Order: sequence, then C-alpha cells, then structure tokens
Amino acid sequence: MKNYLTKKEYSGQNIDTLYEAGYEETDAFVTFKQALKLEGVTGKSLKGIKKAATLFFLKKEEDKKSGKEKTTRKYFTVFDIQDVFKTVELNQKAAA
Repeated sequence: MKNYLTKKEYSGQNIDTLYEAGYEETDAFVTFKQALKLEGVTGKSLKGIKKAATLFFLKKEEDKKSGKEKTTRKYFTVFDIQDVFKTVELNQKAAA
C-alpha cells in the first residue's frame, strides 16, 4: 500500500487501518490536496467520493509552554486512487 503520487509505502498502524478497511497490498491512495494535482480533477469532480481511511503520521514539535520537544499525531484522510479516477470519469460523462 502506497501513496500514488509520492510512491511512499505506508507503514505501521496505517497499513493495519487500510487492511481493516478492506484494501489490498497493491492499492494506492492520495490525500484530497494531492488528488487536486491530478489532471482533470477539481474539488467539484470529487464531490461524493468516499474516504478510504483516516491515517496519521508522527510529528516532532516544540511544546510552547515547556519548550521541550514533543511528538504529536497529525491525521489525514486518504482516498483510493481507483475511486478518484472513477468518480472523475463519471462526473465528466454527466457534465457532457
């Protein structure tokens, strides 16, 4: 399981989350902002697309109160790239 644009493999709990959602090793995903970078994709063309999963990454940042470094989870939603392409294609046909 990897990101369609960056080609980076997902790891750890993110893989478990995607497996639990019914996806397979060969599936690829994008975030909403990444989907907008694909040719022919607009926010409007993605209307109604079902999210695949909410994943996370760990980010180290300075605690503003204590000044110490802390690790926080940053969440992001991913969409199955095949669903993105299907939705865009259907919306384009409907608009024609």
